[in-house]
Amino acid sequence: MANGQTIVIKGEISGNEDLTVAGRVEGKINLANRVLTLLPGSHVTGDVAAGSVIVSGTVEGSINATVRLEIQHTAIIDGDVSAPKLRMMEGAQVNALIDM
Repeated sequence: MANGQTIVIKGEISGNEDLTVAGRVEGKINLANRVLTLLPGSHVTGDVAAGSVIVSGTVEGSINATVRLEIQHTAIIDGDVSAPKLRMMEGAQVNALIDM
């Protein structure tokens, strides 16, 4: 049974619903005022904007969370992050300028 980890999406994703990513996204993700969850093993190459962002995978690009950003211990972030509230677990790898 596949759970989406081998799925690759190329292009921009936008919408007005919560989204959970298990595979790879090559492009921007824009979910105004919604929740974006990046599961362990997921990989996003592109900028991310959402109300709340929960990162357990890898992001190569900027993250703009308008409500909160949660960085799990399995997360790898290489890009600038902006959020009014930030929670970062020990063990996360973050190479970023953080704006709060």
